[in-house]
Amino acid sequence: MKSEVMLSQLEFNPFSMIGQEGFLISAARGGRVALMTAGWGLMGILWGKPVVTVYVRPSRYTYDALKAGERFTLSFFPRDKADVLRYCGSHSGRECDKLAGSGLKEERIGDYVVYNEANLTFACRKLYMREMDERLVLDKSIIGEYYGEKDVHWSFTGQIEHVYI
Repeated sequence: MKSEVMLSQLEFNPFSMIGQEGFLISAARGGRVALMTAGWGLMGILWGKPVVTVYVRPSRYTYDALKAGERFTLSFFPRDKADVLRYCGSHSGRECDKLAGSGLKEERIGDYVVYNEANLTFACRKLYMREMDERLVLDKSIIGEYYGEKDVHWSFTGQIEHVYI
């Protein structure tokens, strides 16, 4: 069972948690949960609210659930669960049931999906979404490195409504 804590009680390094360890993005759609491993994101204050922004390509199965839904979660796991992130990052929800394959135990808290194995979960209400515009990328080497196939990320910004540990 997860416990809710105040965001102000947390001490963590978002650079290592997001960029080095990775996390799962989860969004429910039509009774089914889409989940994917991610390693890009931002945290901060926007419009006077604590927010996270994640980036997802339209080719990803989770994209449709994020775009259609109002809520999503970001789940962070202890290092001994790195295999879960590897599994969810190398399989598509279009072809398999990632929940079953990963061995994760899902728990619903209101409109949010959390996992018993996660040591930290941000439950977010979507505030903003937008397709990234290649024309506005100033460092053009980024275009060649990340967007050769033109599958440009969308950004999804959500207000952190709850934090579970």
